[in-house]
Amino acid sequence: MDIALIRVDDRLIHGQVVMGWTQALGIQQILVADDATAANPTQKNLMLLAVPAGVRADILTIADSARIVEQSTSDVKTIIVVKGPTELKALRDAGLKMTEVNVGNVHTGPGRQRLTKEVHATDDEIAIWRELSEQGVRLEAQWLPGTARTDLGKLVAGL
Repeated sequence: MDIALIRVDDRLIHGQVVMGWTQALGIQQILVADDATAANPTQKNLMLLAVPAGVRADILTIADSARIVEQSTSDVKTIIVVKGPTELKALRDAGLKMTEVNVGNVHTGPGRQRLTKEVHATDDEIAIWRELSEQGVRLEAQWLPGTARTDLGKLVAGL
């Protein structure tokens, strides 16, 4: 499996992923790594309806996603999407190797502070971002291909 992008986006499969990133990167496959969505057939089926023709999509648990990527010998150009930093860390802890992560959209809410226009986090999530960055994972907040990037690792290091 040719991992073209690992993206954090709490909406998982939606317009920006299926139109923006898949087209810009020539993505052939979307892999959603999310335990809750994988366990919910209704949500899973609704999400798969948004996938454009010609792009394969799978919604699997975090453990299954890491295992399949590790075992794959395919050269299919793939984007991996997770909901947030907790899921990203779990995916890494499950064995998925990562050096760079695109952070797209993590909504605001109670107890969440704004890091960028599109990225909000709790104190615990900031600690996870910081840990990943300190372990050498480059974290770049970027809304869409071609838009400005923010070094999220540098940003959270200063908090």
